[in-house]
Amino acid sequence: LRDGTGTGTGSGNVRAEVFVYIAATTLLRLDDEPAEMTGHGYIPAWLARQIATGPNTTWRRILTDPITGHPIDLGRTRYRPPAALDEFVRIRDRECRTPGCYRPSQSCELDHSLDWRKHGTTTEKRLITLCKTHHQLKDQPGWHHTVNPHDNTLTITTPTGQQHTTRPPPLHQPLRPPAQPPLC
Repeated sequence: LRDGTGTGTGSGNVRAEVFVYIAATTLLRLDDEPAEMTGHGYIPAWLARQIATGPNTTWRRILTDPITGHPIDLGRTRYRPPAALDEFVRIRDRECRTPGCYRPSQSCELDHSLDWRKHGTTTEKRLITLCKTHHQLKDQPGWHHTVNPHDNTLTITTPTGQQHTTRPPPLHQPLRPPAQPPLC
């Protein structure tokens, strides 16, 4: 509408962002479970499929934990993790992942272990907690951080070639300072 006239002669091309949560099985026509449209509620499967397959539809892949429903992978479309993923990483890591640093994860920064600008993803397998000092140190020449996405083992290689490895502690055990000295 332009000035309420309804002539449709305005500049057009208004971009709207609508979130539709649809199960892959519904999208693939394996079932007819309703989908959810944010701000509206449930919509029938046929309408969700029509929206999803529209010519101007943009897809954003978000993988969720099948048990909790929390997002675990936002692909490449988002740099900052949602609150649930942020919380998950902080609970998992408990403290700065640099060996010998015991700064609580609540006061750490989240780091993409594979730089997001170099095609790293915002996933629980690629995010770690580093205190501000160690986050800045990571980007200095000669320092290399590698995270194994299968078990979240972090290997830090120093400019002199020394390697230090950490793993997220089990959640059911209290933290105890390890016998090794701090890295820096």
